[in-house]
Amino acid sequence: MKIVVLLHTMNGVDYIGEQLQSLIKQDICEKAELKILVRDDGSTDKTQDILDRYKREGKIDYIQGKTVGKLKSFWQLLEEAEAADYYAFCEQDDVWFPEKLSRAVKYLETKAIIDGEEVDVAVSPLLYMSDFTVTNAKLKPVRFNRNKTMKCSDFEHSLIYSTMPGCTYVFNASARELMLRFDVNRISCNNYDDLARNIIYIVGDIIRDRVPTMYLRKNKSDGFYDNYYGGFWGAVKQYKALLSGKNNNVRSSMAKGLLDTYGEGMEDIGKLEALKQVSNYAEDPVAKERLLANPKFATGSFNDKLLKTAVNSKKL
Repeated sequence: MKIVVLLHTMNGVDYIGEQLQSLIKQDICEKAELKILVRDDGSTDKTQDILDRYKREGKIDYIQGKTVGKLKSFWQLLEEAEAADYYAFCEQDDVWFPEKLSRAVKYLETKAIIDGEEVDVAVSPLLYMSDFTVTNAKLKPVRFNRNKTMKCSDFEHSLIYSTMPGCTYVFNASARELMLRFDVNRISCNNYDDLARNIIYIVGDIIRDRVPTMYLRKNKSDGFYDNYYGGFWGAVKQYKALLSGKNNNVRSSMAKGLLDTYGEGMEDIGKLEALKQVSNYAEDPVAKERLLANPKFATGSFNDKLLKTAVNSKKL
């Protein structure tokens, strides 16, 4: 069995060494061949010096590239990676628990029955995602009030919200092949995790593990976490982000790409309708009304008002 870890770096000199050590110490190494493929997205600090040293020591394979953003960087890693049984996305500033990969593989290989039906785990696209422990810069666990959407584990909510970060994902070769069918040049967002997760929701299956398998460093200046804050201040952050226009039409653009790429032959009518509603709401009044009335998009929180505002202002 072979596992390839796909690691994207960009000015990560502060933490990349610690993360690489946690990858090298994965307990799966004794049971399988582990490869670490790194792509640097044009770092201007000493990150590349660290990567060069690990490459000389034979611990990683390393691709230098121009700055293209996280989504295209990860997709290039998917394309460049050698054939393997399993793949894992990896962020530069986290730290993995030793059992992260072995636990993921165990879940993936034993997931023989999904929704009451047997599946061939070697053929069916499968994506595993685990929970995580949020820490400060020194890896001290911190209190973290997650948004209600993070508890959601269905396709409809995944189309609208970032329900789980990609740094927890481990997936099989069939899932990789399915992801590579999508042309990332057609969308402008950088959310590789949302795209990967939604692709597998359409055609494959998601396995969600509620046990933390890694430390995820929380950076107060990282807007990524604005999506996960709960409570009043989380609502304020999300509303400001909506009004700023920074993420305008990101979700509908992704949905259109998903519909064009994977829509033909979709067997789940409910998923297909949800995809059409998010894709076409801005041009089709009927799709808009159905989207707003679809109970599967509801969260029972402030997010419902935020969704309505985004749809009515055509910013989804």
